[in-house]
Amino acid sequence: MNKRWDLSQVSFLVVEDNMHMRSILRSVLSGFGVRQIYEAADGADGLEIVLDRTPDFILVDWAMAPVSGADFIKILRSEADRMINTTPVIVVSAHSRKATILEAVKLGVHGFIAKPVSPSVLYNHIGDILYKQSLHGRCKGVFGTTQPTERKGNVSVTDLSRPAPSSMGRKEDALSMALL
Repeated sequence: MNKRWDLSQVSFLVVEDNMHMRSILRSVLSGFGVRQIYEAADGADGLEIVLDRTPDFILVDWAMAPVSGADFIKILRSEADRMINTTPVIVVSAHSRKATILEAVKLGVHGFIAKPVSPSVLYNHIGDILYKQSLHGRCKGVFGTTQPTERKGNVSVTDLSRPAPSSMGRKEDALSMALL
């Protein structure tokens, strides 16, 4: 996807326990033209901000305490409000082993980026997610069960995950989808 996206009206939540990394991500997002950036030092604070501010995108670290990135995603995806539980999530973590990435995909992330973060990789992930949303609406991650389209105001909410074709059922394919 080589389209240039206007991110000035897209809000982001950065959930990261390292203050320096939060600063780096804030700078990168600002460089993309993002004007609304919320920050949380752990998953618990991040969940409060999600409920209070309803960001359009979430960047979350995997290894945090007391609420880890995995716990954050589980709670987010189980929220009753479809606008909240379909919020796009990209994991940004130094813990980029295959097992971790597969667990993140299973929990419902839209992407996984290994630290150190490349701004162009992050921008491309964001653009790919926005493009898929423009075609199919919001969803709960890369894979999952098909959900009917819901209307909330003018926003179409659709789970664009579909039952995976037989070739996409392998763990390697799930891993490559998360790393697109």
